[in-house]
Amino acid sequence: MLMDSPLLPARSLVAQGGEHLPHHITILAALVVALGVAWLQPALATEPETGTPIQQTRYSHYPFGTDESVIDFGTQPLWLPAGLITEVMRRDGILRETLHQQGKTIRFHPFMKGADVNRYIHDGVLEGGVGGDMPAITACATDQVRVVSLMDRYFTAVVAPTPLLLSDLRGRRIAYAPGSNAHYGLLSALTMANLTPSDVTLVPMEVDIMPIALQQGYIDAFSAWEPTPGLAVDRYGHKIVHRFLSAGYLYFSQAFATQQSASVTAVVAAEIRALRWLAESDDHIIQAIGWTAETIQELIGRRLELSQAEMLRLIRRSLRILWDAPLIPKEIFSATGSIGLATQFLAHTGAIPATLSWAQMIGCFDRTVGEEVLGRPLPHRLNTFTYGGKPQ
Repeated sequence: MLMDSPLLPARSLVAQGGEHLPHHITILAALVVALGVAWLQPALATEPETGTPIQQTRYSHYPFGTDESVIDFGTQPLWLPAGLITEVMRRDGILRETLHQQGKTIRFHPFMKGADVNRYIHDGVLEGGVGGDMPAITACATDQVRVVSLMDRYFTAVVAPTPLLLSDLRGRRIAYAPGSNAHYGLLSALTMANLTPSDVTLVPMEVDIMPIALQQGYIDAFSAWEPTPGLAVDRYGHKIVHRFLSAGYLYFSQAFATQQSASVTAVVAAEIRALRWLAESDDHIIQAIGWTAETIQELIGRRLELSQAEMLRLIRRSLRILWDAPLIPKEIFSATGSIGLATQFLAHTGAIPATLSWAQMIGCFDRTVGEEVLGRPLPHRLNTFTYGGKPQ
């Protein structure tokens, strides 16, 4: 449950960069930190532009593997539908069995956003994870990751208390998660309105805090992915003022994808099985919602209060395009496709190196893994479901 506490936004706001805040909020946040309140300690500080972890308290207890037999995989339970899909994959007995035959086990670790996942892949702690357009492109530019399947094709949204035009954002305080899909969507929205980042006050913030911060007037708008916009609308009556179509992907470090291709294939097969199981009935989706809610509570210390009916509606709608096949769309292999346009935009804004070639970028995306799995449904047991036992 998200609590309406004035200290809660102060905790995340200071954790995300107090220099961007109004003076009175900065003082309050500094006071909270000075008091050393114990329940505030898990906050993860990030650099506003890069999302690089400064304090890794939130993730410091994770049991990362120390040898090649353990696959550490980063998830994002606060991102739907990807968080739901990976929660089903965590419980896949066939994945566990297949990896055991390869002499491996897998551990799923929840993260707040793709930039955090990327940092741990870059440091060699994670073998793979999930992230949206901007995280995937950034990881490709930085580490030449191997992107092997689609995890999402839905909207990020800019949310405000009342309806307004994008041009009305001038001078407003807008929260965003650095290095995320919604960060890219916000920059694009500002460009559409002939605004630049300097025309607004950008406030780096974790997504779980955004609806409360908006409700309490600490910010004037925020940009986020589902279910955060849905929560803001459902609970507080906030308004979605702009939507931006985005995508999300499953990817691995280049070394792991090259050296452990059979394990990569097993994980992609688990994703496809999860999607087919979810497509069977609303009861399966509701069960997965419960699993996801538990992981969210473990990650942020409280439940995400969104009605089951609203969650079900969001998930049905966002999963629709993935149920056929979570293959990387062929259109992205064109320089004028979604990844090509995003790459150009992000290079222009300085988010990725302008020297990155299109050949380097598109070389990160590998559609053949999903095609091979879908082409051999019986050997990969795509229609056999064994979701039980302790989550991985």
